Amino acid sequence: MRNLDAASKAYLAKKTTSEPSEKDVIQSGYTLMQEAGLALYKFVQSKALAPIAIFIGSGNNGGDGLVLAKLLLQAGIQSTVFSLAPESKFKNEAKLALDDFLQAGGSLFDFKKITEEPKQASFFLHDGFKLVVDCMLGNGAKGELRTEFATAVEVINESELPVIAADAPTGYDSSAHICNGTCAHANETMLFGFPRLDAYTKEGGPAFGNAVVAPLNYPDKVVQQFDEKIYLVTEEAIPQLLPKRDEWGDKRNQGTAFIIAGSKDMPGAAALCTEAALRGGAGLVTLATTEAITPIIQAKLSEPVFCSLENCASSENRGTLQSQHIPTLLKRAKYASAIAIGPGLSTNAGTVQAVLDFLPQLSAATVIDADALNAIATLNENATAISNCATIQYLCNLQSPAILTPHVREFARLFGDLPTNCCEIPSRLREIAQSTDKVILLKGAPTYIASPDGKVYIIPVANSGMAKGGSGDVLSGIIVALLAQGLTATEAAVLGALLHQKAGRITREELGAFSMLPSDIIKNLHKAF
Repeated sequence: MRNLDAASKAYLAKKTTSEPSEKDVIQSGYTLMQEAGLALYKFVQSKALAPIAIFIGSGNNGGDGLVLAKLLLQAGIQSTVFSLAPESKFKNEAKLALDDFLQAGGSLFDFKKITEEPKQASFFLHDGFKLVVDCMLGNGAKGELRTEFATAVEVINESELPVIAADAPTGYDSSAHICNGTCAHANETMLFGFPRLDAYTKEGGPAFGNAVVAPLNYPDKVVQQFDEKIYLVTEEAIPQLLPKRDEWGDKRNQGTAFIIAGSKDMPGAAALCTEAALRGGAGLVTLATTEAITPIIQAKLSEPVFCSLENCASSENRGTLQSQHIPTLLKRAKYASAIAIGPGLSTNAGTVQAVLDFLPQLSAATVIDADALNAIATLNENATAISNCATIQYLCNLQSPAILTPHVREFARLFGDLPTNCCEIPSRLREIAQSTDKVILLKGAPTYIASPDGKVYIIPVANSGMAKGGSGDVLSGIIVALLAQGLTATEAAVLGALLHQKAGRITREELGAFSMLPSDIIKNLHKAF
């Protein structure tokens, strides 16, 4: 973002004059700053809370705050600007913003004077203020806060007033992508120009709060130079991603999904995945599972076709998928438009070998989840180095399009540990998706989806109510239904994750995070479409 800012200012300045001076570049930057300040003003005004305490530094983030303060002043909305720097420290665009603010009749309040008076620093925000706007440092901050900024953050946090941060909460290190010691905890953060991954990760999310994006008029040509192929996708995208229904077609025209799931100890995984596929729009869903649990699932579900796999003579393998079942599975797979394999299969040694032997024989698009992923991960047990991952080679050899849906621990077993910082995860997932030619969906908060074309999609979700056994089985069912209806692997993964998280959000609103179950998410799935 900082590089984009600098390049945009230079580009815009050149549009006004062939040989722009430093003053011309600064003026172009101030135009962008005024756009940002106007967006922040409209957002703050919508809260209908006053008086407002605005905290500013001397940099461009402070300049955004001064544009906001000027607009509030002109609108007759009471606010006070607490500056952590003397007027002499303001330079370039921030100095232009300060001059305009002072000319409009505004004034700065020296925050240091507050801190010099006993007790006043801790209590002054209780004196009538209803909202705090943090414009101290923005995305340029790194390292530990200086004393005066740390004091300001402590005062803001202790006030328990609602906080809106501009671009980034003060104390968040946008270079290291972590909160360093003292950090403001905003209720909402306005991101200028584009979404930033920091706002949606476990490191940044608690500090950023709800992220709101304010588009700015960055030149398209310049934006393309800094496009990292990482995209935020929200619920608003669902309608445009939905598959088209064939109103004149029969059940097979609506997609045929074939699910291979369940074992004697985990029949619920098969039931959840299958019911989610049915609710996900597939016209015909077939469940292949061991005959030991078929009656249990038949008692729960009326709609699917069942492919019962006979029990093995061996008590050790009874109630699990085995290699002897592969011919039966392949016969059924020929008629499927999409396949899902893995939920609740178990890690029985025979099951592991059956999965490894079965997958290379498929031609239909496939969702590989849970114990199917664990089966592939066993290939690493004899690998000499995780960097030459045996799983990578195996996945490369699979001819069918596939979506892998690991959680963090499954990912580690397959490909090694993830980067410790969430902002480094997209590049790691991109590397694997491109090297395997498979879509990688990493479940969690947020959910990351990497496509073989190098694009990475972020689904912003943080819902502890979905962190329960069975939620992943529901997701696999939704995705295989979408695959069956003709979406590409990347489209199905992105839309499936969106529908899953939206249904989860609706369910939490109804039942709460403690009591909601994966089966409740399926019940609300229709509300997500």
